[in-house]
Amino acid sequence: MKGIHIKHISLLFLVFFVALTAYSQTTNFYRTSEKEQKKEKKKKSHHVKIPKATEISILNAQSRPDRPGGSPVPPVLQSRRIYLSEGKTGIDISHYQGRINWEEVARDPQVTFVIMKATESSDFVDNTYQYNIREARRHGLKVGSYHFYRAHVDPELQFRNMMRNIDPRQQDILPVIDVELTNGVSHDLFVNRLERLCDMVTNAYGAHPIIYTGKNFFAKYFNNLRWRHYKFWIAAYTSKQPELAGGQDYIMWQFTDKSRVQGIRGGVDMSRFVFGHTIDDILYRR
Repeated sequence: MKGIHIKHISLLFLVFFVALTAYSQTTNFYRTSEKEQKKEKKKKSHHVKIPKATEISILNAQSRPDRPGGSPVPPVLQSRRIYLSEGKTGIDISHYQGRINWEEVARDPQVTFVIMKATESSDFVDNTYQYNIREARRHGLKVGSYHFYRAHVDPELQFRNMMRNIDPRQQDILPVIDVELTNGVSHDLFVNRLERLCDMVTNAYGAHPIIYTGKNFFAKYFNNLRWRHYKFWIAAYTSKQPELAGGQDYIMWQFTDKSRVQGIRGGVDMSRFVFGHTIDDILYRR
């Protein structure tokens, strides 16, 4: 009986040792597995997915009065230098571009003309305008100026603001009226006030101003005979050149607000001539 008891005890110790070894290995396996899972989770948390690039159109975006970066452009487009080799390209700028190095801009082969913000409404003057037009001209660039139209403000007051600050003798390009907002006024009042402003500018310069607008704005407000004598500059951030209602011709297409130009920090609006038009079609002939 004593020998059998010792054998039983030895067997129990052996079983206990085997079970303990198995438990230890299993515990270590799960601990290692948990560590690996945590590491993998941490790696994934640092991985940023870049959204698929999509075409951004001013027609589908909320109206962005004179502000760069108004449309939600994916990161893959933000870092892309947009350059069209077909035809001549130019830029339009305002105080949103900050201090510009015009010597560097003049060296960029993309920039053959510059249109800059001068005024808005009845009293606003862009605080970089005088510096921009002086330096751009000094470095040999063709320049023009634009006024941002506010439909709820008396057009005569807006015209006076333009003429106080935009010197026709400094202009290489016809004046531009930037039309993006209705400011809550009726269709008829919007059109009548804009037409009065354009008439005053035409009389002062001896030529119709260029009208900058979007495709939808054109279809709603400009698709009639009263505007057929005007030159249009259309903004649409798409890969395909936009077509206007009624097959209306236009001079320039602003195809991006994310172009990169030497001497300018961040994105900048860029335009190109279309339908065989050239810079000769927008030059101001005194």
